[in-house]
Amino acid sequence: MTTVLDRPRVSDLTGEIPVPVTRRAAPSTRAQAVAWTALHALLAAAPLALCATAVRPGRGFLVDLSVALGFLALSVMGLQFALAARFSRATAPFGIDAVLRYHKQMSALSVLAAFGHPALLFLADDRYLVLLDVVDAPLRAQFAWLSVLALGLLMVTSIWRRALRIPYQVWHVLHSLLGVTIVLAGLGHAFLVDNWMSAPWVRLGWLVYATAFLWLAVWVRLVKPLRLWRRPWRVVELWPEPGGAVTVGLEPAHRHGGRPWSFTAGQFAWILPGRVPFTPTYHPFSISSSALRPRVEFTIKQVGDFTSSIRRLRVGDTVYVDGPHGSFTLDRHPGMGYVLLATGVGVTPFLSMLATLADQGDRRPVWLFLGNRSEDQITGIRQLERLKGRLDLRVVHVISRASEGWPGERGRIDAALLARHLPPHARSLQYFVCSREETVRAVRASLGELGVPADRVHSEQFGMV
Repeated sequence: MTTVLDRPRVSDLTGEIPVPVTRRAAPSTRAQAVAWTALHALLAAAPLALCATAVRPGRGFLVDLSVALGFLALSVMGLQFALAARFSRATAPFGIDAVLRYHKQMSALSVLAAFGHPALLFLADDRYLVLLDVVDAPLRAQFAWLSVLALGLLMVTSIWRRALRIPYQVWHVLHSLLGVTIVLAGLGHAFLVDNWMSAPWVRLGWLVYATAFLWLAVWVRLVKPLRLWRRPWRVVELWPEPGGAVTVGLEPAHRHGGRPWSFTAGQFAWILPGRVPFTPTYHPFSISSSALRPRVEFTIKQVGDFTSSIRRLRVGDTVYVDGPHGSFTLDRHPGMGYVLLATGVGVTPFLSMLATLADQGDRRPVWLFLGNRSEDQITGIRQLERLKGRLDLRVVHVISRASEGWPGERGRIDAALLARHLPPHARSLQYFVCSREETVRAVRASLGELGVPADRVHSEQFGMV
């Protein structure tokens, strides 16, 4: 095993020959991101306008504010179904990290609004305290408490899932059921509160929202699986990788009609193994093969119940692929050279990027910093060896628990290590980081110490759930 592949050409590093001019991402992408964010915010806040039309003198500011928070909580929670629907056109301008962060932020907003709704009512008037008697409370109040209870359970099981040792499959099903319960109970509560739903246009507005929320749920659980059912894939190859990973090679089970399936290096897809795609659980994995070849490969590290089930796959088995998704790609951020930084299985999108660059005959310099616990657990080492000589590539392996005979770098990827290996024009390169959240933050901080502009650092996290 070698720790260093081909070194960058000296002429590239010294500037003796012209280098490509770095281009920024297309303005249309930023415009799409702004447009989709504005649309989501508008749809989330629109019920407040309906609420304003139902305001009556004498109710008091706290009561009206409480109702506004309740409407906001319901609309924001219902729109979470749109994020779960995985509409690639809507999520493409952001990347999976941004979408998941936004999902968590909107969830936090809905939690604050949902709990603030009854709290303000109790502060406004003692008469509302009778609603605490859930058994004897009217049906509208019982729906409200059911929605709040489901929201509390969703919050607890999501934040402390690992501490509670809830398996991913169980959590995924529970998360979906609780989300549907929250929205349906909340809608039932809203429609039974006549004071604010008596106006025809208010009821019509919420009826439109309820229909949209229901359609999104049907899309995720029925329509999308039916579409995937028409495009099955077949496992054509399986081979083990160092570090407890396995690479799965897939090809279409038969000729897919319509537009051929294609992806951009660095993207990921949701994998659904089984004879039918109506499974309650699925998981995203980065594609590790070249975007220019017909076979699609996923290098998957077995760290949980779902990923361990990949071991049970056999050549010839049926698999469904929902994708591609994501914007963690070189095409989005073209440059004169690239620095790729990963730990463990975070190397998988970079394997796809490097294989695609090699197939394109691209000779721009690339540096790959790859961290692992031990030298015998380097996921992707076989693919990297195959790329040797086909790219202007330097690979720096960083081992945190290296054996005494390890000749390469030890410890972790930090500013000092990067400074030893990066070229003088490091600030002009494009940087891609893929690892766990805490490692991504640490690497970003190290690059900041070296003066790398933040807009040249692009990241994707795994294990965010």
